[in-house]
Amino acid sequence: MKLNKREGYLAALVLVALYFSLAESLIPKPFPWMKLGLANLATLIAMEKFDRKMAFEVVMLRVVIQGLMLGTLFTPGFFVSITAGCVSTGTMVFLYRFRENLSLLAISALSAVIHNTTQLVVVYFLLFRNIEFYSRSILTFVLIFLSIGCASGIFTGYLGEKMNLKRRSI
Repeated sequence: MKLNKREGYLAALVLVALYFSLAESLIPKPFPWMKLGLANLATLIAMEKFDRKMAFEVVMLRVVIQGLMLGTLFTPGFFVSITAGCVSTGTMVFLYRFRENLSLLAISALSAVIHNTTQLVVVYFLLFRNIEFYSRSILTFVLIFLSIGCASGIFTGYLGEKMNLKRRSI
């Protein structure tokens, strides 16, 4: 079985995303489920060098393969990841239309905030529908969560900018 160039690049980007996701699990975090989002660098690369279809494929394959590897496929965490990944990648695709006016840093930061907001909404509807969330402690948590997400999106976008990616045809 022979892979074409596009499939080879897709496989490589999914592997990079899985590697970054695994490496992030070794980094100490304030909350056990919180990640920096370095795996999204592979999505940025797919979008910058290839197209929106490959960006979605990278996200979907990474989440499904990770779910299979960790035994979390079809758990609430899987649904949070797949939904937030797709919505944030959709945001990235939309923002990428303005790439001449937006840096990868801005695209990544905005996508990260959308990713975290989507996570909060999905978690709320899956697990916490009966909880009043207007308390000061929950709102403080949400603001801290979104701030950390924005900062990690800025960092990921900064790495993407430093890679000086140019669009490439395959």
